[in-house]
Amino acid sequence: MKDQHVKISKLIIYSPFVFMIFLILTVTISNVIYNYNEYTHNIDFQAQEQKQFISIGLDKEIVNEVIDRQRKNLITNTQNRTIYGISIMLIAVLLGAIFVYVVFRKLINKSLDSQQALVEAKEKTDEISEALKLANEQLEFQLYTDNLTRLGNRQALEKDISLMEEPKLILLDIDSFKDINEYYGSSVGDYILSEVAYLLRDFVRDKNIKVYRTGADEFALLEDVLLDVERYEELALDLVELLKGKMLDIPSVRKPVELNIAIGFSLDSDDVFEKASMALEEAKKREIDYLCYFRKIERTTLYADQIKWSTFIKEALINDTVLPYYQPIFNAQKQIVKYECLVRILNDREEAITPGLFLSISKKVKKYADIEKTLIEKSFKEISGTDKSISVNLLARDMSDSNISNYVVEKLKEYDVAKQVIFEILEDESIENLDRVEIFIDRVKRMGCRIAIDDFGTGYSNFSYLLKLKPDYIKIDGSLIKNLHQDEKSVAIVSAIIIFAQKLGIKTIAEYVHSENVFNIALALGIDEFQGFYLAEPTAKFR
Repeated sequence: MKDQHVKISKLIIYSPFVFMIFLILTVTISNVIYNYNEYTHNIDFQAQEQKQFISIGLDKEIVNEVIDRQRKNLITNTQNRTIYGISIMLIAVLLGAIFVYVVFRKLINKSLDSQQALVEAKEKTDEISEALKLANEQLEFQLYTDNLTRLGNRQALEKDISLMEEPKLILLDIDSFKDINEYYGSSVGDYILSEVAYLLRDFVRDKNIKVYRTGADEFALLEDVLLDVERYEELALDLVELLKGKMLDIPSVRKPVELNIAIGFSLDSDDVFEKASMALEEAKKREIDYLCYFRKIERTTLYADQIKWSTFIKEALINDTVLPYYQPIFNAQKQIVKYECLVRILNDREEAITPGLFLSISKKVKKYADIEKTLIEKSFKEISGTDKSISVNLLARDMSDSNISNYVVEKLKEYDVAKQVIFEILEDESIENLDRVEIFIDRVKRMGCRIAIDDFGTGYSNFSYLLKLKPDYIKIDGSLIKNLHQDEKSVAIVSAIIIFAQKLGIKTIAEYVHSENVFNIALALGIDEFQGFYLAEPTAKFR
């Protein structure tokens, strides 16, 4: 490529000289022809003069002598003029050619240097790109590959599941592997894992099934096929026959090591790994060879979780570890104007457990009201005598439940905080009983409380309810706010909500503001107040 540029550059450098030579030849010939024509014209003129001089009686010899002298002078002048003209033209052309050559050469040398630098930079870029590509391939291989068995790992399995339409998964666990590892040593354990990986690879050789190592002693088989229960039972039986009771000869161990397994598989396309894991755990508990996922397993597991969380909630109420956390809400100038009160429970390590883990179960075990009362008591007491304002979440059924609604009114009076409290109405099935909800809202509003509708734009929070409940604020649903920077539909919906709210004199609050970009878009749309982790996270104390 460089040689080609050099050839082209040389042609460009020497082309002015070729042109100059052509110009010299053209001008020289033109000059000669011009002077020849002038000379011929002058000779003819002198011949005519000679005849005229003779005709008027002048001496012929004298006339001839004068005419000859004039001709000699004419020839000399013509020759001198031709030589002079050509010389001047040659000098001018030569100087021009030299100037052009110098300028062109300098420019072209710079161009060549620049081109050479570009070529070298491109070569380096190509080398770097190739190195990066190789490094990325190596990183991807490390990310998705188990180092010991060279099978795909858990990340690779999850990635492949996400790309499949009908994923079917078998999980296989080696029984008592931890004991084997501790008794014989990790080298023997690694040898057993490598042997199992080899056997599974051989097992799926003629099948469109992928093999993975997903845990210390766990393997997975995955394929994308339509449901066929009988086929999977046959596969499970074949795996049991292949691996159960298999005696592995290990070079460093005198006696063969017996291998046993448990298998769980899921034929559901949704949450396939979790369901196969559930089936595997149940198979191990029952001490059976294999088990397919079914709904009863899930119900059993959920019930066990319910018992665990029920105990946790009861102990939290007894030990007074149900606490209010406060997340600031900001105005357009990023100044705190109030706080949302959120419930947390401290565990035995004093870690704050979020309500998503226990609140739904608290309703099932009839402890929700106790948690709500504890939250109201502590938060109202904390803001009493201060200028802090808080918003408290209430279900529509809390407002309809005389037990909770009367308790709320009593505490508002006791701590004299009505003007500092905003109640956020949350969706639940009792929202249909609007009459009782409206009675509660009217009662607390007369005391000085304000009302907000939470998650507006989804669920029950539609425009007709807005007109009936007449809130002071609406909190636009977080699923709309968090996508403002990448979803035009969310922007359009939020814009419509803002316009509607402004016409009714209702302030808007954006929740789930997770980035500066989202904050700026929400601000530009005209939202009044803002809440989210970009601005501040919930804390146990006011800021």
